[in-house]
Amino acid sequence: MGFKVVEISGATPYARGVQHGEAAKELIAKGIGRYQESFEKGQNVPWKLVREKAMGYVPFLEKDYEDLLDEVRGIGKGAGIDFEDMMVLNTRYELLKFPIQECTTFAVLPETTANRHTYQGMNWDNVAWMKDSSLLLRVDEQNGMRYFCMTEAGQLIRHGFNNFGIGLGTNNLLSTGDRDGLGVPTNFMRRRILTSKTLAEAVEAVNAAPRGISCNLMVGSAAGDASDLEVNPVRPIEVKPVNGILTHANHFVVGRDICRNKGANFRDVRLYSLLERKRGEITPEYIMECLKDHFKADPTTHEAICKHTPRPNESVGQDLAKVSVTIASQIYDLDAGEAYICCGNPCEGTYMHYKL
Repeated sequence: MGFKVVEISGATPYARGVQHGEAAKELIAKGIGRYQESFEKGQNVPWKLVREKAMGYVPFLEKDYEDLLDEVRGIGKGAGIDFEDMMVLNTRYELLKFPIQECTTFAVLPETTANRHTYQGMNWDNVAWMKDSSLLLRVDEQNGMRYFCMTEAGQLIRHGFNNFGIGLGTNNLLSTGDRDGLGVPTNFMRRRILTSKTLAEAVEAVNAAPRGISCNLMVGSAAGDASDLEVNPVRPIEVKPVNGILTHANHFVVGRDICRNKGANFRDVRLYSLLERKRGEITPEYIMECLKDHFKADPTTHEAICKHTPRPNESVGQDLAKVSVTIASQIYDLDAGEAYICCGNPCEGTYMHYKL
């Protein structure tokens, strides 16, 4: 069984938001309820305080991101949920920053693939319940921009691609420069990427946005290029493909001097080595097999490209409720405007085919 697909078409951000909210109101309410529980029971933080902190981002966004604030307002209107709760949902990365090992991303350029297309994608790893409150959006902004993305219901975006051949994948990052201060929230930055028409435009949008905490944004282009942006409050860092292949996990590749997370260093290296084996012959089917890989650098942990709920003999070092598992596996053909997406672990599920 795949994820719910919501079709959205509207000339204004608010109208598109209302459609999103109306179509996904049950999933949005479920996700907000989970986050409220995470804050109040998991971190002993009152929900009222969480809402106040989320609203602190609004004045910071009103100048350059008012269109996206309007869309968030529209989502809340459609779902019957107040704006404060919707802002919590769309700043949850900043508000609930725990050191979870989240996602393995990749891009392969035309010189590496059998049909000379650019492919991008990822295994999205997060807490298991998130799968039940996530969906796919197919959006027509009625201004020439169309995009297909995966997201937690009610959020602006997680990852996806558009009709200009721009794709986006993401990873959690922790740096020594992270602080409890305001910057452009990750969800808002991601949406700016997804509505960019070129790789250069996407990179410029990210580098122009002030940051309070770190994240990783991999941007691919059907023009045959890709860049990985190790976004952080200290300095701009860009990682480029090596021999047409780019991979990333939850540690800094270039910015190692500011990296706080040392625990997932092998996943990107492992995925690169698997893709390199078929360089010049890579197909979507081969990528699917790579994303099913269960190799572990440390057999006592559950860390792998395809991540499952830990077994009793595997150490996780934290509450099991906070341990990440693969909740979706995604491959985007940026030239053809197509996606292959598996709900849950790809080794157990089936990739479904979607068109933009």
